[in-house]
Amino acid sequence: MKPSSFSALRIGVLLACALGGALEAGAQTAPAPRSAPAGAPGNLAPVRFLVVAAQESVLSASAPGRFAKVPVSLGDTVRAGQVLAAYECDEIQARRAAARAEHEAAKVQYVGKLKLQGLQSAAEIEVELAAANVNKAQSQVRIFDAQIAQCNFVAPFAGKVARVHVKVGQGVNPGAPVVELVGNGPLKARMNVPSQWLAWLKTGQRLDATVDETGAAVVLKVTRVSGRVDAVSQTIEIEAELAGDAAGQVLPGMSGQVRAPVGRG
Repeated sequence: MKPSSFSALRIGVLLACALGGALEAGAQTAPAPRSAPAGAPGNLAPVRFLVVAAQESVLSASAPGRFAKVPVSLGDTVRAGQVLAAYECDEIQARRAAARAEHEAAKVQYVGKLKLQGLQSAAEIEVELAAANVNKAQSQVRIFDAQIAQCNFVAPFAGKVARVHVKVGQGVNPGAPVVELVGNGPLKARMNVPSQWLAWLKTGQRLDATVDETGAAVVLKVTRVSGRVDAVSQTIEIEAELAGDAAGQVLPGMSGQVRAPVGRG
């Protein structure tokens, strides 16, 4: 290789090394692009909520039996104390009648023993035994009264029938569901919101929301805030009442989305 060619090659290698070092230094000193804060308005994901009834109950069987009547159907409006279903209880009613007769007979015997004791014709032990028989017969009547009370499934509050699980003639075992009932009171929305919302979220706060099933816009008024933040998800459970013109079209079980007000999050 000629001396001139060697010199040119050496100069080219030095320039390439210098250029590579400059590029590496620039890459190390250039600031990385900053992502938007997680809590910035407009970047928060919507919070899901579930609509629930203020009162709801599942009436279940506490004793085995066979249904003689089921006078309600799906969607019926019922009043508090109304019979929703009833067992066949003829046998229990007959036993209660017999127990009441025994109770009356025991009372007659007790009164007779008291009179005889006054005439010194009955011992005190006889009077005490007669009184014990009265109490025993009365206890039997109360047992049958309690069993007959279990024959009728009564609405604990006014509302609507959400589901009927049984039919006339069907037999059930203890614990089997019979009728599901939802109350007529105002509906509630339950949701888990980010714990950062506690900086501004208070009872009475109004939130704009949308119901998925109908697409209707509703207003949620916060009524309750849990006293504990979930340590894993960093969320807190809240309850809210539904307000607005579209609230009457919302049913329990529907769901939707709510976002934090602009500028809060």
